[in-house]
Amino acid sequence: MTANKQVRAVLLAALMVFSVFAGSIAFTGTAAAAATSATVSSDTVDKGPSASVDVTVNSGGANDVHVWLDLNDDGYYNASEPNTTETAGSPATLSLSIPESVSTGEYNVSAAESASLTAGTTQQEAYDTLDVVAADPAGFNSATHYDDGTPKVEVAFDEDVTVNEMNVTDGETNLSQSLSVSNGQVIVTLSQVYTDDLEVTYNVSDSSGNTASATEDVTFAPVYVANNSNNTAYKGSNVAVVAGTTDTSVEVEGVDDDNNYQFSGSTGDNSQVFIFDTEDQALDTYEFTIGGVQQAQVDVRDLGFELTVDDLNVTTKDGLEGSVSANAGDRTVDVVALDDDGDEVEDTETTVTLDGQGEADFNLSSVDAGEYTIEATDAFTGVTLESDTVTVSKAKDSSGDFASSVINEQVGDIAEITVTLDGTDEAEIQVGANDLGYSANVSVEDGNDDGEVTLLFNTYAPNKTSSFDVDDSDDDLVVDDITTEIDGEPLDAGDYDLEIATGGEADNVATLVIEERSTESVSTWTAPTSADLTETEDVYDAIENENLTQSDSLANGDVVVTQISATGLEGAFDASNFDALSGTQFNLTIEQTNPGPNREAKVLGINSSSATIIADGDNDTYFIVYDLDDVSASRTDSYDNTSTLYTVEDDDAFNATFTVLEDGDLAEDDEETSDEFEVVEPELSLDEDEFAVSNAAEQSISGTASVAPGTELTIRVTSDGDTQPRFLKTASAYVQADGTFAAAFDFSEQNINDTFEVEASVDSGTAEDATADGIVGEATETTTAAETTTTEESTETATETEEPTEEPTETATATEEPTEEPTEETTESSTPGFGVVVALVALVAAALLAVRRD
Repeated sequence: MTANKQVRAVLLAALMVFSVFAGSIAFTGTAAAAATSATVSSDTVDKGPSASVDVTVNSGGANDVHVWLDLNDDGYYNASEPNTTETAGSPATLSLSIPESVSTGEYNVSAAESASLTAGTTQQEAYDTLDVVAADPAGFNSATHYDDGTPKVEVAFDEDVTVNEMNVTDGETNLSQSLSVSNGQVIVTLSQVYTDDLEVTYNVSDSSGNTASATEDVTFAPVYVANNSNNTAYKGSNVAVVAGTTDTSVEVEGVDDDNNYQFSGSTGDNSQVFIFDTEDQALDTYEFTIGGVQQAQVDVRDLGFELTVDDLNVTTKDGLEGSVSANAGDRTVDVVALDDDGDEVEDTETTVTLDGQGEADFNLSSVDAGEYTIEATDAFTGVTLESDTVTVSKAKDSSGDFASSVINEQVGDIAEITVTLDGTDEAEIQVGANDLGYSANVSVEDGNDDGEVTLLFNTYAPNKTSSFDVDDSDDDLVVDDITTEIDGEPLDAGDYDLEIATGGEADNVATLVIEERSTESVSTWTAPTSADLTETEDVYDAIENENLTQSDSLANGDVVVTQISATGLEGAFDASNFDALSGTQFNLTIEQTNPGPNREAKVLGINSSSATIIADGDNDTYFIVYDLDDVSASRTDSYDNTSTLYTVEDDDAFNATFTVLEDGDLAEDDEETSDEFEVVEPELSLDEDEFAVSNAAEQSISGTASVAPGTELTIRVTSDGDTQPRFLKTASAYVQADGTFAAAFDFSEQNINDTFEVEASVDSGTAEDATADGIVGEATETTTAAETTTTEESTETATETEEPTEEPTETATATEEPTEEPTEETTESSTPGFGVVVALVALVAAALLAVRRD
């Protein structure tokens, strides 16, 4: 074959290749076809300011796509018909607005593909039908308040909405925090759960722009369950059964064999919440099947809600009082008075919270004369109770009453007579009567307007005007008269009438019961030398802190507290003092029981100069506080400071005797009680002659002491011998109730075989120091075991930490998969075999090669 023929052959082959590709290109660029179909997104549309529908058109895609509402049904576009145009594309989705002026009825939505939309010329190539209906704003379906971890209100409408305004209120305050909208479901979050009646006020627009405004009640569901969750509800409460999606079926069934309750329901349009009302349900467990697969259950229990009214017959001056209770605490209960028509009485509403025992008292304001009932509503369940009828009668302008109808006290004590006043700040109180041999009339005045006065009556000296007083200095009193034959004697035991009057009219009565007094006991307590006991509170605080302990063994120099328990002394102490009463009404004698051979017993001089007298008449208890270092003694029948005086010595033993004297006014015969105690040497001792400690922390140095519990000690540990480096350690310790003391020291920095000296000393007192030696040894096995445990814990921690390390490795492996996918997509999208350019180059190269070879 000649070279020219070879070239021609190659060129012909190239033309054939070009023709193949050109043919492919020619088929791909075929001329555009007409619109083949039109689909309207909805069969109907509500009239409204922003009514529109989406129209999807399939076409050739070469020219623009036009859609119009064929109002006259002629199949052609007319200038007055609503229309829209979209650039070429298939399929094309166009939004067609439906003006409010369009009448209701069924229309064709026409579509065509052409260069332009021309009235009278453009003819529909495809169409769908649309029914334009009357404006119908979004309808309210439900509003439910529940808490699934976030307090919220779900508001559901019957169609998709746009929220213009929405507030959840308690009738006054907007409680909304935030809101979200999904189609026709609106979720309003709140800051907390509200048991009050809530309302939702809204203004929303539907897809056609029609607005709806209203205020609707919110249903409260205090109990929440969802997929695979259990909960408890008290009978009468609502249960919010929450599904994962809206408009989900819910099946309810009782569990017990004798409970045949079954119900099939739904959460409803645009709602995820199904409300299960337990009001009329049996006490049982109920199972919920949510969406056919999810399950939850709730146990319905009895709340045990009860309402009690204290008095069904009151006056217009009285409040309406009572109590509510339930089988659960920490619940709020709304209480209100209802008139005889069943309407709530204004200004009587109150809310109480049940305490840990499930109880609460209420006191509603006074009301006008008439008949009423009390209504109590458990806020969480909505369970409501109504009381029996309360009859309210008109009261006089003022009244007085006693806080207690019976007041008990002992002969010689101070009676507290508390009265309450209503409508006045003055009252007259009569104590006793002529036939009882004693009568007193006292006028009292409420000076601070708290509606209460406490009258103090000293039964030890009832014939004196000074025997009456008021507890509050703001209040006042006047003793009008006292009629009695008593001359300087306490009031006898017996029942004494009390009467209160206001405005010259008697209001109420009570009884003052005066009982026989008694002498109970003497007890001996001890406190550290440094104790400062001057007030009642000091004594009780010291007892509580174990710095004042009862004992029959007292260290010389410590503080002694003689406690006297006896009724009927309060009035005497109020009218006089310890020194004046000693020897006339009672005696306190502290006499030695071991004087030794040929010696008279020591008698301690206890009086207001050597001792502090603390009277706690309210508790019939009296404390005599003295320091053994500060009292002297005489060897006489009774203490005589003019004779030779002696000090209290170690090993002295005493008997403390308290006697209420028959020659006084408080006892017909001597009443005596006593207690013995021994004075010991104040001593400190350490538990070891030589303490062997480990070179570790928390090494204990301990000992015992005869001084009073609560005494503060200083423990010193000082290096001695050739110990290097030198060290000094100090710590405070307190003597315990059993006489022991201990302090912990840290020897972890000391060397093995270091020696030291221990010294224990009292911070205040005369006890001599106690000393001992010590040596540091190797740490015990207990310390090693602790270190081993620490190591094991560290190892476990390291092991646990390694697990998350593996997870990122897996994540890195997963990340490699997208890297491979783009590579595969690139391979699939390339043309198989040689491309056009490659084929041409190969043909030309073959031709040149043939020519060259030729």
